[in-house]
Amino acid sequence: MKDFLKISSFFILIQTLTGCVTTGVSKLYDSTMAATVEDSSGVTSKVKLSKDAYLKATSFCEKQNKKFVYVSEQTDGVEGWTPTSAVVKFRCEDPDTSIAVNNKEIASDSKDLMRPLSELPSHKKLDPEKLKNRKNNNDAIAVIIGIQNYKRLGKAEFASQDAKRFYEYANVALGIPQDRIKLLIDAEADQAAVLKTFRSWLPLNVNKGKTEVFVFYSGHGLPSQDGKSLYLLPHGVDQDLLEETAVDQRKIVSALQSASPKSVTMFIDSCYSGLSKTGETLLAGAKPVTLKNSDIGYPAEFTVMSASSPSQISSSSQDLQHGIFSFYLMKGMEGDADTNRDGKITVGEMHQYLSENVQRHAIALNRTQEPQLVGNSARVLVGR
Repeated sequence: MKDFLKISSFFILIQTLTGCVTTGVSKLYDSTMAATVEDSSGVTSKVKLSKDAYLKATSFCEKQNKKFVYVSEQTDGVEGWTPTSAVVKFRCEDPDTSIAVNNKEIASDSKDLMRPLSELPSHKKLDPEKLKNRKNNNDAIAVIIGIQNYKRLGKAEFASQDAKRFYEYANVALGIPQDRIKLLIDAEADQAAVLKTFRSWLPLNVNKGKTEVFVFYSGHGLPSQDGKSLYLLPHGVDQDLLEETAVDQRKIVSALQSASPKSVTMFIDSCYSGLSKTGETLLAGAKPVTLKNSDIGYPAEFTVMSASSPSQISSSSQDLQHGIFSFYLMKGMEGDADTNRDGKITVGEMHQYLSENVQRHAIALNRTQEPQLVGNSARVLVGR
């Protein structure tokens, strides 16, 4: 009996040390299924769990001689500390009738996750010429900020390129006249210029209750010291004087709200994790701060789309020459995010498109990145 207890205890110990990975497929709604992979110990990376969930999902469809159609995915938990999991939502459809999400072929084989990025189905070049016939929106303005080359910090890879290209899309996709777009790149985006733009330039160009305001930011970011907001780091930020030289997002939100626009849409391609776009620690010796996402309050007229969850890297891609969130945001504006092909792209359609493509591209980079949304998903983002 004692030997039996010793053996049982040994196996319990081994299970505790190695973790318990479980998998399963369940029905969600209509024809949508979910493939779930969970690690109770948290020792398995989210990237590995995502790949295993894809394999489980594709295998499930193959056994029915049907085609795998990707819907979305999500991961949960903190690696090394809490149970981690990955859930891939999908459908199994007949090969002759199956249409992939957004009318694009989504990989039906988990091996696609290991293919070169240039071979991924979603890999395309940006083409704003598709949108040249869009009508102007004279009651909209945009503030676009891109900081790649910092005075005292390492580079935010491709951030200035993100902003320069988004300038085109603000003009052709959102219909904003060029003289109503404020573009700040690198040294132009110092703290004074950023704050003056929101406190002085913006109110002069807002027709109260009528103007739509769009804000795009690509660059370094950090959680504020109280964990309730995000610092946008301007060109000359000094890590020893962070509170004095960074720009607290709450100041921007306050300035935007004071201008009383019809709506505000913010696109933030920046990390909340204290890491750069390539994964290096942003500020040497900085005390870790966790962004408390639930504490960030936005007014009702705000829509905020950010590149990643608080603990993740907002990745850039050498292959795309852009931040992956910025790239797919602009690609979606070209029409790829128009799921129902009605000529309009809602916030919800864009978020779904970003979730699918950013997550898949991040997996190909051996990372996890899940775009976040706060706001009304039914609002039209890009119209005819």
